[in-house]
Amino acid sequence: MPSPLYVIPAREADTALVFRRGPSSWWRLLEWSLNPPQLIPGAWFRGSLYPRRCDLSPNGRLLGYFALKAGRPGWPMTYFAVSKVPWLEALAAWKTAGTWTGGCHFAANGALDIQACIEDHPFHGAYPYPVRYQPLSLDWKARVVANEAKRGWLATPDPAILRRPQPNGDSTLMLINRGEGALPDYFLESPTGELTALHDATWCDWDRRGRLLLATHPRTLTIAACSNGKLRPTWSAGLTPLRPDPQPAPPWASHW
Repeated sequence: MPSPLYVIPAREADTALVFRRGPSSWWRLLEWSLNPPQLIPGAWFRGSLYPRRCDLSPNGRLLGYFALKAGRPGWPMTYFAVSKVPWLEALAAWKTAGTWTGGCHFAANGALDIQACIEDHPFHGAYPYPVRYQPLSLDWKARVVANEAKRGWLATPDPAILRRPQPNGDSTLMLINRGEGALPDYFLESPTGELTALHDATWCDWDRRGRLLLATHPRTLTIAACSNGKLRPTWSAGLTPLRPDPQPAPPWASHW
């Protein structure tokens, strides 16, 4: 099952995109501005999204996403699209081989890699930068942590374990990859090697300043300062009360 909360931070900006699942087949996107912390409402979507196969452009302005949605006239049931954060208004969209898709990746120059498209041109819109169409990787376990690999998580001798040193700090995050369909387990390691399990975390990572960003049950976002393996929450927001209220994307999100 997808996580009730998943976050993709921008690699070169103080912003992130939050995927909130529920109720039922609904999803909500929110832009998470980190300095100062605030949440900016975005799209509601009824269907299936695959957040761990998505990516943000390094500046946090574009989203590449895989989706499954039935009943849209003239569109395939499954597709990959690029939109402006935090909306899902497709500026370019490609057909995919069902849900047998890999991930995607934005380079700093705007170039885009997409796995498992079935045509080498968009059926909707256009993309103004180079696009590379990649074959599907069958390494499903690696796909679960593909976004972490882009953001500085380091491999270890155990292929199921990744580590992420704290930027400008002394602590380390540890992730245990349980494979496709299972949430990873997260731990915080102090400078002395003491491990603290982050039991409620459905996702976590450092921001560029070395603060810990957490998504936890039940649908709560937290920013915490971290020193010597100890956390001090500085900001928190609960997302449980949200109810579907889809609105059209604003005009600026509907064109390049």
